[in-house]
Amino acid sequence: MYPSTVFNQVRTAVADFSAYSQDPKAVIVPTYFSYQGNQFITQFFFYDGPAPPPGTFDNFTNIPSTSRDLKTRSYLDIILSTGVNSSSGLR
Repeated sequence: MYPSTVFNQVRTAVADFSAYSQDPKAVIVPTYFSYQGNQFITQFFFYDGPAPPPGTFDNFTNIPSTSRDLKTRSYLDIILSTGVNSSSGLR
């Protein structure tokens, strides 16, 4: 999760990934949201294989974040970790 102070860095990383990533197994899912008047970007990374090649997500992991839950996991585990209904009652 990234705070608004680094939005330009995240947008640049998203644009670079979109323009230059040639690996069909590497996926990013950026989501912009607001919580209690503060703006954030949540960035999900997924690599459909045992491990991504070195540097695949470095443009994102090198940006300071407010929270991080980055580890190797199954696809089901990443879906369950998203807190599908975490914003219930907050809209």
